[in-house]
Amino acid sequence: MAELGLNEHHQNEVINYMRFARSKRGLRLKTVDSCFQDLKDSRLVEETFTIDEVSDMLDGLQTVVHSEVESELINTAYTNVLLLRQIFSQAEKWYLKLQTDISELENRNLLEQLAEFERAEFVSSNKKANPEQVKPKLTPLHEGASDLLQK
Repeated sequence: MAELGLNEHHQNEVINYMRFARSKRGLRLKTVDSCFQDLKDSRLVEETFTIDEVSDMLDGLQTVVHSEVESELINTAYTNVLLLRQIFSQAEKWYLKLQTDISELENRNLLEQLAEFERAEFVSSNKKANPEQVKPKLTPLHEGASDLLQK
């Protein structure tokens, strides 16, 4: 199994998020595909078209696809903010101040490593998900779980 430099629990949380993101991505791609299929089914009923008719069809398709992609990009950004909110909220319960390095979000090497990790984890995805991977939410640390953090 490829490694992300995280402990097993956190790596499983990342895998769960990647599974969620892959599912959402697949649904959106199906939506885009259906935009094209709808155009074929509803507008491509004649044998020949004028340049203006083809241009109108493509403009309409562009508008629909643009709207779908924009909607998904917005939704993805909000989903990521909600995930960060969960993590930061959990950290604040232990009086931790986490920091992010936004410049790392476009690091090509790290993005390629994540793509490779995703391929390694999900291409051979015929394996069963273990119970550790399917936890529905982050759980806060319990009292006494970390005396060092409290000090």
